Amino acid sequence: MNCNLCNKTIKVEGLVESVCFRCQAKLIKQLSDLPKLQAEASDYLAPGQGGNGSVSTERSIGINVAALDFSMATELIAILHGWEILIREGRRLTPPALLPSLPTTEDEVKATCKFHLAHLAWTLAQPWAPDFAIEVAAVYAKGIAACKQFVEQPRRIPCPSDDCLKMIVIDAHRIHENGIEEEVTCFGCKQSWSILRLVSLALNNPTKKFYLDIEAIALWLQLSERQVRNIIKNGKLQRKGNLYNLADVIRAR
Repeated sequence: MNCNLCNKTIKVEGLVESVCFRCQAKLIKQLSDLPKLQAEASDYLAPGQGGNGSVSTERSIGINVAALDFSMATELIAILHGWEILIREGRRLTPPALLPSLPTTEDEVKATCKFHLAHLAWTLAQPWAPDFAIEVAAVYAKGIAACKQFVEQPRRIPCPSDDCLKMIVIDAHRIHENGIEEEVTCFGCKQSWSILRLVSLALNNPTKKFYLDIEAIALWLQLSERQVRNIIKNGKLQRKGNLYNLADVIRAR
């Protein structure tokens, strides 16, 4: 069976049989983050104000229009309220017109996101779920752009358990916060390891190759990318495209 949202083969089911866990988790994160992004957008009204202390080269017009638009949440609320009306009709819930008005825009955004999270399982089972996911992703992307945030992509490493062919998904942001003692879990075999333990298993398990790119290797070994490149260059390691076996890099180090 293929996921109704990404069309990939379902390996781990989400809230409903027709949606994979990955797409479910992605939607939950987007809907959960939207109120925070909308509230923070007003902090980025000054033009050229970049994240992490960066300086933008964009020409100043006196205000960051993208941040202003997202802080006002006109499009955000219109999109989510439009889907909320459809869900309320389908589930025979109180029509929006009969609901009490909320005092602030932030309250409106929080309320509609909370509603969609509460009814997400029902939503994902509907034939129009892909359209809903696309629109939520689009408005989420505008929120990220308005707040000038850049999301690190999750890393993946093969599960070291015998006979488990799953990939372990690792949140790079959490590793940066908690270090290599951060625990990760395989959704296949349900076992958990610290990042440090995974690195140890990669070194001591010659039968299973852990091919990773330079950025991921730097993350696992708590090195800079430049240091990893020097190790690879000096060790003259074999490569598989742009990927290197983690155990080989550790030995060369």
